[in-house]
Amino acid sequence: MNPQVEAAAERLINLLYPRRCPLCGGVVYGTPWNGAVCSDCAREADRLCHQPPRLPATEHEFYAVNTAAGAFYYADGVRHGILLCKEFGKPWFAREFADLIAVLVYGAEPAPVPGRMPVYQNLTGIPLYHAIVPVVPREKRHPADNLPLLLARRLGRILDLPVLCPLVTTRSIRPQKTLDLAQRQKNTNGAYACRPGTDLTSKRILLVDDIITSGSTVSACALALLAAGAVAVDAVCIAAAEDLPREKQKPKPAKRKFKENSHQ
Repeated sequence: MNPQVEAAAERLINLLYPRRCPLCGGVVYGTPWNGAVCSDCAREADRLCHQPPRLPATEHEFYAVNTAAGAFYYADGVRHGILLCKEFGKPWFAREFADLIAVLVYGAEPAPVPGRMPVYQNLTGIPLYHAIVPVVPREKRHPADNLPLLLARRLGRILDLPVLCPLVTTRSIRPQKTLDLAQRQKNTNGAYACRPGTDLTSKRILLVDDIITSGSTVSACALALLAAGAVAVDAVCIAAAEDLPREKQKPKPAKRKFKENSHQ
C-alpha cells in the first residue's frame, strides 16, 4: 500500500475508533505515558517497566540467543493487557505494546498524540537488523490472533525492517505455562525449523515474542534461524516473567487493627 494512503487510512481509523490503553482498556487521551498508556495507568506502567531492558541470563536459560530484551515485567496490569490480547479477543492492543517496545527498548520517540506511530531515528544509518521474525505459535492461528506476528508487523513499520515468517513447528508442543523448567526445555528442543529453502545467510535477525519465561522457546527458534544461515539472533518481548525487584512490588495493605469494644 502507498505510505500516504496507509497513513490517511490510519488517521481515519483513529478518528472512528479511538486508541485504548493496553493496561486498562480505557480511551487514551491527552498526553499518554510513552505515547500509548493512559494517565491513570502511567504509574503502573512505570513501576513494571524493565530497566535496563536487557534480560539477565541468571533469570533465564538462553542457549542460542545472542541477547534478549523486554519492555516490562510480566505482572499485574501488563499481564492483564497481554492476556486480553491473547485470550480475550482484543488483539488491537498489540499495536500499543509494539509501540512501547520500540520506545522502551530501541529508543524511538513516543507518538506525539494517541494513535500515531513512534518515530525511530536511525542516527548511524546502519539498520539494527536485516529482518524481524515472529515466534511461530504452537498451534495454527488466524493472523489476527497471532500476537507475535502482530507485534512484528508493527515493529517492522517503526524500525523500517522487513518481516519474515520462516519458522514452522516440527511436532506437537505442549503449552509452556503448564511445565517446569526442565520440561520446558525438553518440550521445545528440536520443535522448530525453518521452511525448506529459507536462506538467512549472514543476516542479523530480531526474533519477536510476547512473553519470555525460561527462554527455551526463543532459544529453540533462534537455533532454527542460525541453522538457516543467520549470523546472530536477538530476541525481544513485551514482558519477561521474572521475579519483580523488591522496589517494584506493590506494597502490602496494612493489617487493620480492631479495638476491643469496651462495652462488651
